[in-house]
Amino acid sequence: MGALAVPVAASAAAIGWAGPAAADSSSFLQSLQPRYTFLSEAQLLSAGNQACSGARSGIPASDNVIRVSKNLGISTSAAWEIVIASINHLGC
Repeated sequence: MGALAVPVAASAAAIGWAGPAAADSSSFLQSLQPRYTFLSEAQLLSAGNQACSGARSGIPASDNVIRVSKNLGISTSAAWEIVIASINHLGC
């Protein structure tokens, strides 16, 4: 049992020390551009970075959605998708 404890502990430590996932703007854009063709890459990336900044600052997701919606002039459901994609792809 003791021989197994060292590799398990080392694996757990390595997982704990792993950094956050790298930001991936291309997968972020690929997840949104087919649906939101009326928004440019620059607009989507700006909104995504804004959403990440808000999330890191402790802004609740619901407030973040409203902010993105107002800034882009889009529905809250579209803004929600952008906020979620930001979290999933941009490493918020």
